Amino acid sequence: MSGQESTGSHASRTASTVMAVGAVFVAWSLISVPVPGVNEPHYLTKARNFADPAWCRDDFFLQSANAHAVFYNVVGPVTKVVSLATAAVLGRVLSLLLLASGWVLLGRRIGLTCFNSLLAACIYCLIAASGNFSGEWVVGGFESKVPAYGFGLLAVAYWLDGFRYLQRLSYVIAGITAGLSVSLHPVVGLWFCVAMAMSEVCLCRSSRHTATDDEGQEMSRQAVRTFLTNSLCFIAASVFFALPGLIPALQMVINSNVDKANQDTANFIQIFWRLAHHLDPSTFPAYAWLHAGVLCAASAAALLFGWWLNRRNRNASQTNWLPLVSLLISAAVIAVVGVAIGWHSGDAKDIPDWKWRASLLRFYPFRLFDGILPMVASFAFSAIVSRIASRQSVKLVIIIVAIGTVSWVAFNKRPTAPSAYNRLSFSEWKVACKWLNDNTAVDSLVWGPRESFGLKWFANRAEYVCFKDCPQDAAGILEWNQRLWKVYHWSQAAYQDGRFDDSDLKALYKLTGIDYVLTRQLGPFESEPVYQNNVWRIYEVPK
Repeated sequence: MSGQESTGSHASRTASTVMAVGAVFVAWSLISVPVPGVNEPHYLTKARNFADPAWCRDDFFLQSANAHAVFYNVVGPVTKVVSLATAAVLGRVLSLLLLASGWVLLGRRIGLTCFNSLLAACIYCLIAASGNFSGEWVVGGFESKVPAYGFGLLAVAYWLDGFRYLQRLSYVIAGITAGLSVSLHPVVGLWFCVAMAMSEVCLCRSSRHTATDDEGQEMSRQAVRTFLTNSLCFIAASVFFALPGLIPALQMVINSNVDKANQDTANFIQIFWRLAHHLDPSTFPAYAWLHAGVLCAASAAALLFGWWLNRRNRNASQTNWLPLVSLLISAAVIAVVGVAIGWHSGDAKDIPDWKWRASLLRFYPFRLFDGILPMVASFAFSAIVSRIASRQSVKLVIIIVAIGTVSWVAFNKRPTAPSAYNRLSFSEWKVACKWLNDNTAVDSLVWGPRESFGLKWFANRAEYVCFKDCPQDAAGILEWNQRLWKVYHWSQAAYQDGRFDDSDLKALYKLTGIDYVLTRQLGPFESEPVYQNNVWRIYEVPK
């Protein structure tokens, strides 16, 4: 009976810790990132169209290939029942609770207490607020990578069990959760799998080097057989559960009808222009490099200090961290290789062999390192604080101060409007979008400004092209780029006489099929706007 009570008590503590950590993550998300977050219009409008193809049916981005089919299959039906904003909030809560589950279980595997896990969550949010290396974030808005990271952390937790205790079932569970991570976000999930595989090989190889005599060599052979069996269990489970998301992603690449030259052009546009802030290391600001370097040094110092304390106290848990540290090192190696592939000092088009470099950089080699470095740092810092502050009353004060600090930073970090907007322009933007929703045909096609944010979200109307909404398949990227240039060249030619007259708008309709132009800078026009507020004007394009 006492064993059952102990098990029940352990499960209860774990559940309460998950809820506490989840509350920190959700609070940080909702306070610091207003709905919709930076990528929520991108992902949730595509999910809505995936479930209801008639919604914004003429928006070419929504019709482009789907790299995250599982996410859209799961979230799409929800967007038909509730508003996009409600779907975003529900998605944030559920995905961050999943992330908290992986966070707490992983923390337990390396010997962290409930206090450590909660404090680490607060530290993580504060580190995230200070910056990142390649623009990667995990706790914020709702998109497919957030639950993918949740399943990824669960996979690491069970992999640690499997590695430490040679539990085959743990390898199977790790494979299942890793596969689910791949299904939701192929890039995030696959990098988790690759890093775990690299760590497993390195750790097993180092342990086998200790065998010197015949008995030791026999044990080493047994270890190899166990390693291979467990690895096959992990691979089989992960592949099976990854296929629902992996197959559509592979089909997007394999079934492309774009020739090699155009594929290279699409890669160039994606890597060295549209997503250079994530994929081209030469464009990362100096602060990003400094932030990563300081965080690496601080993490190494905290880990070494913890190891020294454990060794001095003869604490057996000093080895618990080794697989997690190995995982971080594996992610760092992947990132270093990415830097070596992508680094250049001149123009990107002058890089030797830029074609194969771009084809590799498109897999986001910096993502995993940028994602888990602050996690490992948070765990390490919280463990040190726990060793220094051993009294429960002191720990309670620390948690209260940490949560208060996180809340204060989140509130002060909260933007008043998306990038390229201020409070007034964004408020008036939403009013203009509402006018489109209320006064135009549902199949209208709208051309918004370059900084267009959430037009489909607020107006429920298709966009001709949106700079933010760049497709992920080669054909879609090329079409996106062509549309940007098409409206640019039209505006340049039409404005030669100093204004946009009706004949210019008729030419625009013939060229693009656009029904309405939403702008705050374009003009003057011959026609009066059909709608105007303090910032934005809407013009109807004559047929």
